[in-house]
Amino acid sequence: MKFDENYHIILPIDKYENMVRLWMHSDGNKIFKEKLNDFAKQMNVHFNMVRIKNVKTIWGSCSSKKNLNFNFKLFFLPEALIDYVFVHELAHLKHMNHSKAFWSEVEKQIPDYKKRREELKRYI
Repeated sequence: MKFDENYHIILPIDKYENMVRLWMHSDGNKIFKEKLNDFAKQMNVHFNMVRIKNVKTIWGSCSSKKNLNFNFKLFFLPEALIDYVFVHELAHLKHMNHSKAFWSEVEKQIPDYKKRREELKRYI
């Protein structure tokens, strides 16, 4: 493994995808799920299954069966934006819409959610 002068990891392009996948299925996945579970506990919600997928247009989704899906690119966002996406999808476990009650639920956890929501638009 090589590093540049700013200690960024340099990977050959042909190995990049596999290295990211390996990290996601080990340390990254563990950190991801711990954070999600912490928010779920704080919000008093329960989900069935979590999937991490490679999708192009959304950061996350919540099904009526209480399954959560997240874009693997979340791993590369600032932590504050990851938190917003988690809370947004977990709030759907209480309100399967974007009603005033839904946004109130999001705001309880992320008071500056509007700012984060706007910032998130820069990344997809």
